[in-house]
Amino acid sequence: MLLWLGSATNRKTSNVEILESHDGRMMDKFFTGCWRIYYRPCVVVIVAGLFLASFVHAAKMEALTEKLPRAYLGEFSWDGDKTVQNVVLTFESVRALNDKNAEAIGCGTYEVNRQVTKIRVRMFVKLSDLQIEILELSPEGSPSFETDGSHRGYLSEDLQRIDAQWTTRASGQRGQLHLRAASSAVCGPAASL
Repeated sequence: MLLWLGSATNRKTSNVEILESHDGRMMDKFFTGCWRIYYRPCVVVIVAGLFLASFVHAAKMEALTEKLPRAYLGEFSWDGDKTVQNVVLTFESVRALNDKNAEAIGCGTYEVNRQVTKIRVRMFVKLSDLQIEILELSPEGSPSFETDGSHRGYLSEDLQRIDAQWTTRASGQRGQLHLRAASSAVCGPAASL
């Protein structure tokens, strides 16, 4: 240290120049050391965190696909209309589409004034917030049954309730769907259960 800071009287470079040249090399060594000590483990932690997050999503998705009730009962009514339709939905299969979305496929019935319409249903569930979309397909029974739209809403945290709003694409007409989980159901009229 004494030589390094020593007298500059016999030299042509000043102490400041010496310190600046040493600082450049010392800073390089310092940053290289920091990279090795701090940044490499940070990269390892970040990569491990991504794997952990993926594992957590997979576990949540597995819980959703296993615990989603396979049957729901409830009511649907068009906004501005007091007529209540009894609804039964039964899901025959539930599967993960990816680590963020699931799909449930099954059948259902709507019963109003003793007229029953059978349908195929396809429900998409977003894992992060349990947002759902239910599509209704292939109606049998009522020629005026509306399938040009979808129900959008939410599953409750405990998966026991579905609250959604139907919107018809062409007209914008809306209706409300409120379902609760059932221990079992078949794609038949609610009165037969």
